[in-house]
Amino acid sequence: MSQRSRDWLLTGIPRAGTSLCCRLAGQLPNTVALSEPIDSKIFADTQDRGLAYERICRFMAQTRQRILAEGRAESVHVQGRVDDNMVATEVADAALRRRRTERGDIRIHKPLSPDFTLLVKHNALFAALLPLLTRRFSCLALLRNPVAVLASWQTVALPVQRGRVPAGERFAPDLCAALAAEADALQRQLIVLNWFYEQYDENLPRAHIVRYEDVVTTGGAALYRALGNAHPSEALANRNANALYGSNVEHLLAVLQRERGAWWRFYTAAECERAALAIRNGGAATSQESG
Repeated sequence: MSQRSRDWLLTGIPRAGTSLCCRLAGQLPNTVALSEPIDSKIFADTQDRGLAYERICRFMAQTRQRILAEGRAESVHVQGRVDDNMVATEVADAALRRRRTERGDIRIHKPLSPDFTLLVKHNALFAALLPLLTRRFSCLALLRNPVAVLASWQTVALPVQRGRVPAGERFAPDLCAALAAEADALQRQLIVLNWFYEQYDENLPRAHIVRYEDVVTTGGAALYRALGNAHPSEALANRNANALYGSNVEHLLAVLQRERGAWWRFYTAAECERAALAIRNGGAATSQESG
């Protein structure tokens, strides 16, 4: 088995469901899926993309060896498990939802062969380095309806709520400069959103770009197909109609419609309008999309 088929890197738009996909991938036999295991401190001394690529390659090899030797690996987790959602479902101070995860070792209990599949998820870091990472690794990207993404970003106590993605900006100087020059937080969010869609459109084949809505409607099968596996499906809830998103969804929809963003390469105007309607109705209207 080739290194490319054994090692997968999962990237995605923040709040697009990559945590869910990481959990689903981890259910595959002979597979370990880790959520954001690479400590950003290993890049603290460099903004060199080539050096970052080399350190990611080394991390993947060392992690694989440690899993086989010790049955442990570092990951962002919730009480020792890779969970569907990294932020709380309820609001905290300043009406923002905060992370409920911690970083540390998790136990790997399943039987593994020496050539097991290792999937590692990082959103902005891997998006910024895709042109290099695709030389060695199989890379997969997760998208989500841009209305739901923007609406979610308004509710979370994460850098993206301010229109910043530090891990991406470190290795994408053009993105960093564009964000530094923009004073308005929502406009920065649009720059970030467009950047993610462009990175995936320009660097990945369509077979390795998966929509959150398709993962949900197929019970995970859309993800498993992209990974080249078959696995029993499970009932999944579409979170696009989250009632927490609804405070200014009509404004967000109007802003998206005025822009010629790269999200239109993957979603239609009708899909965005349906998502906005579902959010406004707090889930009363369906937000399931046909793919």
